[in-house]
Amino acid sequence: MKQNKIIWVVLEVIVLAIILLLGFTVLNTEYLFAWLAHNWAFYMLLGFIALSFLLLNKQYVSLCMTAGIITGIFIGNYLGRFIKGVNVSKIVEDMNTEEIYRLRHNPGFEIWIGIILIFIVIGSIIQITISKKHVNS
Repeated sequence: MKQNKIIWVVLEVIVLAIILLLGFTVLNTEYLFAWLAHNWAFYMLLGFIALSFLLLNKQYVSLCMTAGIITGIFIGNYLGRFIKGVNVSKIVEDMNTEEIYRLRHNPGFEIWIGIILIFIVIGSIIQITISKKHVNS
């Protein structure tokens, strides 16, 4: 069992490191990836939280959180850009400054965090369901 945990830790660290590397290099012109490169400590904290679930024997929660981090950053980046584009097209000359600022906001970060939370809930449900099946067996 301990060897499985080590394998999961190594795989999750590799995947999270690849995303961080993409943020620093190839995708650094994208909004959320540039944010990630600039705020790498926050990203490392998210990765640490995901890995800490492994230490608490919550493998499915950890796996789902890592999947949420990865999925969420891509969806948040591109969906956020799309939403911002739609909102920017609504700007007209007679709008006040606050409304223009609000419409120019990219909601990518909020989408990313929301997806991570959804994946954590899904992982928790899977973890609880599997734990109950093992207890009942």
